[in-house]
Amino acid sequence: METKVSLEGLLHPRIAAHCTHLYMDSHFRHAAREAMTQVELALKEKSGVKDKYGTRLVNSLLGKGMGIKLVVPFGPEMQKHAHALFESAFSYYRNYAVHDGSEINDQRCLRIMILASELLDLINASEVSFADIGGVKGLVSNGLFSNQNRISDFLSFLSGYVFPEDAINDD
Repeated sequence: METKVSLEGLLHPRIAAHCTHLYMDSHFRHAAREAMTQVELALKEKSGVKDKYGTRLVNSLLGKGMGIKLVVPFGPEMQKHAHALFESAFSYYRNYAVHDGSEINDQRCLRIMILASELLDLINASEVSFADIGGVKGLVSNGLFSNQNRISDFLSFLSGYVFPEDAINDD
C-alpha cells in the first residue's frame, strides 16, 4: 500500500508559507536559504536576542555561558545534543546556502526544508530561561528592563498579588 504525503504535510507551517513557492518555482538555493533564515528568526523571536546571527546566536542560546537560554525538552542531558544539532545545521546548511548554494538541487533543498521544520518544532517546544542572564545587571543589559528601578517597581507590583496555582492548600 502506497502512502502519499503532501509537501505541506512534511513542513512546519512557517517553512511551508515562506519556502514552498520558491521550491515549486525551482528556486532551490533561495528556498533552502529562506528555510534556515526562518529558523534563525524564530530563535530571535523566542529569545528576544537581536544582536547575534548564525552559529554565534546558536552558541549563545543553546550553549554554555551567561545569557538568555533556550532549554530544550527531554531533560537537561539533551541540551548539549540540541546545541550540536543546531550548530551543525547552521554551520553546514545555513552558511552554504547563504554564501554559495550552487549545489543545492531539489532533493537537497527539500531535505534542508524538512530539517528546518524539525528545528522550528524544537524551538517551539523549548522554554526561555533567564537563570544564566547575570542577575539584575543582566536583565538590564539584555534589554528586559530599562534600568534597575524598573525591576524593583515590577517586583513591588507583583508582591501584592496571589497566584492561585502557587497557593498551598491544607485540606
